[in-house]
Amino acid sequence: MQQEHAHLGKGEKEARIGLDSEQDIIDRINNDEKFHSAIKSNLIQLGFNVGEKMKARKNDIKADIFIQINEQEEVGASIKSSEKTSFHQLDRRRLEVWKEILGMPDDVFEIIKASILRVTRDHRAKFILEEERDKIKDFFLKHIPDVIDEIFRRSEERLKLLIIVDLRKRKLYMFRMDEVIEFLSKDARDISFTHKGIIQLGRFITIQRKGGNGKHVTIPKTDWKHPGNQLQFKFSPLKFAEYVESASPIKFGVVDY
Repeated sequence: MQQEHAHLGKGEKEARIGLDSEQDIIDRINNDEKFHSAIKSNLIQLGFNVGEKMKARKNDIKADIFIQINEQEEVGASIKSSEKTSFHQLDRRRLEVWKEILGMPDDVFEIIKASILRVTRDHRAKFILEEERDKIKDFFLKHIPDVIDEIFRRSEERLKLLIIVDLRKRKLYMFRMDEVIEFLSKDARDISFTHKGIIQLGRFITIQRKGGNGKHVTIPKTDWKHPGNQLQFKFSPLKFAEYVESASPIKFGVVDY
């Protein structure tokens, strides 16, 4: 898979890997008896009521696929596939959207907006300045559960699974989304900042300007309306999966992939 996507840019490569993994998992659940059985066993281990046969289908909302586990129930799964332990985009939206969702005060909004535009003008600039970090930290501390739930589930109540695919080790990890959100909501309370001022919510999530100039965007990147001037949440799926596998803070399942 690495060779198949070698010609793509970073963002395009990550998107293509994700789409390929989603379709591959659907095809294997529906057509590969051994893989089907392994997924079923892990779902039962995670506490789901699974019937005789399962079927999977594609989806276009926050859940990447849906798995029909019995006649009455279909569960959504968010799939994160990666070849590296680096951080990958989890969510990107206009800061105005987050202001509304979280009831963000005007002064916090203006600090983050100025931070985004500062990095726009100079990619070497610090995102959140030292003198503004306490205010930003205090704000996110008050809203950690809402933030984590929003970036992982976005109000999709049928999204019950997080599936992480380690393309290096050819392993697929399965987690209950409720347990992932509960664990990360605790871990993310340890808020820190990198030397470039990027916000770190615990060990596995970061917040920064989205970045990218947009090949087909005609407005200048210094314009607030430029799509690169969004707030981006990034997540390290492999780092998270490896930690859970070693420390077992929550239930998980593993399938050879």
